[in-house]
Amino acid sequence: MPAQTQTATLADAIDIGFLDLAKSEFFITPGGFTGLRYKGAEHKRVSLRRALPIGSPGSYISVADHENKEIGIIKSIDALTGKQLEIVTAELGHRYYCPEISEIKSVKDKLGYVYMELTVIVDGKKHAKNCAVKDVNRNIRMLDSDRLIIFDVDGNRYLIHSLEALDKKSLKRLEPYLF
Repeated sequence: MPAQTQTATLADAIDIGFLDLAKSEFFITPGGFTGLRYKGAEHKRVSLRRALPIGSPGSYISVADHENKEIGIIKSIDALTGKQLEIVTAELGHRYYCPEISEIKSVKDKLGYVYMELTVIVDGKKHAKNCAVKDVNRNIRMLDSDRLIIFDVDGNRYLIHSLEALDKKSLKRLEPYLF
């Protein structure tokens, strides 16, 4: 195999596939889905997934078509502006619903599920929210020494930014599930 062909093959094999955002246009379809026009193709329904949802939520966003075939990766949403940024941010917000828990009002353990009544903060406003958690060993996780994330049976995520800042009653209700 000639050296030039070998180099091209190696480069293709390790190409991460970043989207050229200057040639990308995100849009909203009449049905309300997020679409993408890229390299002469129109993808009428794309999904966006964060590679690092907790550590770097605005970096390395995978863009895949309706068959889940990756089109490319957005290196950083900071490179987007105006309507493009608005569309991408809204789509990520729908997929990664992750309100902050400000209070745990009650916790009940029934038939392998843990049912929680929570007060969550969304867009700076407090809301009551109920959730069910199955397999607490896997779905209530410490992110570091003071942060915790809870995954419910519907795939929603709830974040506690600081266990230390949580009120004592809430912490006491949560303690049996902290491992």
